[in-house]
Parts: sequence; structure tokens; C-alpha cells
Amino acid sequence: MKSVVETTPTDVPGPDPLPTAAMAIGGLTAASGLALIVAPRFVLWVLGAGRAEPSPFLFRIIGMFMTVSGGLLADGARSPAQGGIALRWSLAAKVGAATAVGLGVRSKRFGKQALALAAFDAAAAGLVAAVIARAPAADGG
Repeated sequence: MKSVVETTPTDVPGPDPLPTAAMAIGGLTAASGLALIVAPRFVLWVLGAGRAEPSPFLFRIIGMFMTVSGGLLADGARSPAQGGIALRWSLAAKVGAATAVGLGVRSKRFGKQALALAAFDAAAAGLVAAVIARAPAADGG
């Protein structure tokens, strides 16, 4: 009598966690954009920035764009092969955000605590770049 041994194949790759992480970052970006829209003075306080007008008004506008770009990143990361354009623009947005916040700290417009935000955006840019690099080519393109 032969015994049957069940094995789990080790050479079958599982789902790629990078797009899932990029989708989460897109969701966090959209949520933080909504926070800017709803509570810009609080966010300016956290960043160590001035809270006098027109800063809150301008941060609400930035929040609207963050909400849209976060949604774009989440959608693009759902299907990296099809969402290449969205991912490239999201990468540009994250690099731009990291640079702008870093320059804001350097020019003393933001407090040093804002460097955490710049670091998050820089790490997010690296993640999005990795998703782009690992994405299979889209069919027909």
C-alpha cells in the first residue's frame, strides 16, 4: 500500500504585496487629503507651520488634489499592468511632495517634525517605483 504525502509547492509565487501596499498608500494619501480639507489648521499645527490665512485655504486646495491623486494611485496599483500611466503620475506626485516638504523644512516654513511626512512620501515614491518596475507589460502596448 502506497502512502500519499501532501506537499505545498514552494516554487509557486504568491500574490505580489507591492501593489497592495501601493493601494494602501493611495488610500492613506486620499484620507490625509480629506483631513486637509476638513481640518487644515490642525494639520498646519502638526507640521509646525503658520495657521493664519491664506494658509488654511491653500491647504484645503492641496487636500483636494491629494484626495484625487491618492485615489488615482489606489486605482492604478490595483492593476499595475493596466495602470502604468496612473502609477507614473503618482510617482511624480510623491517625489514632488517629498521634495516640497523637505524644502519647506529647510526654509523654516515647516517644523522639523514635517520631515516625517517628507520621509513617508519619499518611501512611497520608492514603493511606487518598485511596483512600476515589477509590473508586467500591458497587453497590446
